Amino acid sequence: MNPLVLHIPHDSTAIPPEAAADFMLPADALHQELLWLTDWHTADLYAASVAPTDLVRAEVSRLVVDVERFSDDRDEPCAKVGMGATYVRTCAGQPLRVLSAERRAVLLDRYYWPHHRRLDEAAASRLARFGRCVILDAHSFPTGQLPTQVGFSAPLEIGIGTQPGHTSAGLLALAEDFFRAHGFVVGVNIPFSGTMVPNRFFGQDPRVQSIMIEVRRDLYMHEATGEKHAGFAAMQRLLTEFRLRAEEFATSGQCSAWLPRAY
Repeated sequence: MNPLVLHIPHDSTAIPPEAAADFMLPADALHQELLWLTDWHTADLYAASVAPTDLVRAEVSRLVVDVERFSDDRDEPCAKVGMGATYVRTCAGQPLRVLSAERRAVLLDRYYWPHHRRLDEAAASRLARFGRCVILDAHSFPTGQLPTQVGFSAPLEIGIGTQPGHTSAGLLALAEDFFRAHGFVVGVNIPFSGTMVPNRFFGQDPRVQSIMIEVRRDLYMHEATGEKHAGFAAMQRLLTEFRLRAEEFATSGQCSAWLPRAY
């Protein structure tokens, strides 16, 4: 165990049969939604040689539940386009499924809350052992614009997401400097903003730090098929190197700069 937890929320394509029955789309259209919304191969990209105890990965597709969203649609901006914790609209704004409050609660209880309990426990164990925790929130994004994006810039290659009170200046600088030094076009809180903070500590404990990294998919895969291309190995090496840098940062004395004199 080390102070860094790798969080991979959107790479699963698993749709259990009991959840598949909710969807209104024919199989080919549902496949296109998966192709568009899945953060393909992010476990392979970011988690090479990561111990299972240092990884929290969603077990089902975000089309079933999106563990990165707030559970209450009133708190979740993406719910305005039908893409809260339980999606009811497609990327094109068409009906995806109709969920009663009871059915939604079943999905959250089965898939959403167990994931968040695992993340809470991962952070809590690191605070107990190290006095700090860093979440590396691992994503990718398509070359085309999604309805949940806060901005769009075609040349952007790496997006960094932050959360006030949980992303220190040092952690942000580490990410910006690393990717820019490797020649990438980097945006902060664009094309997506925010980063995952475990529920138990959100807005409560600055010892839990988090940063989101988004890599543009065409840099490592064929977006039309979901298959890796020749650029995958180089991107995997780069993201593995960044993860190791983030681990070093998390274990170093630099982390003391996160903590206020009183909280």
